Amino acid sequence: MPGADADVVLFDPDKRVTLSVDMLHENVDFTPYEGFQLDGYPVMTILRGMPLVKEGEYIGGMNGEYLKCGLPELIQVS
Repeated sequence: MPGADADVVLFDPDKRVTLSVDMLHENVDFTPYEGFQLDGYPVMTILRGMPLVKEGEYIGGMNGEYLKCGLPELIQVS
């Protein structure tokens, strides 16, 4: 639809990747997935029609939008 945003992840099912703490974007110095081998991996992420990540490298800008929401409703379990 004209004017609509599109977020897309391009996935290569033949790409083999071995996970390491150096490639993950976590704010810690370890991962329980160290050495875990994946068959298939995302090769590009497109946010709002603009490239955001390509071959594991962040290439986009800050183009997110903060969406304010209220507090969650509590559900009583009987």
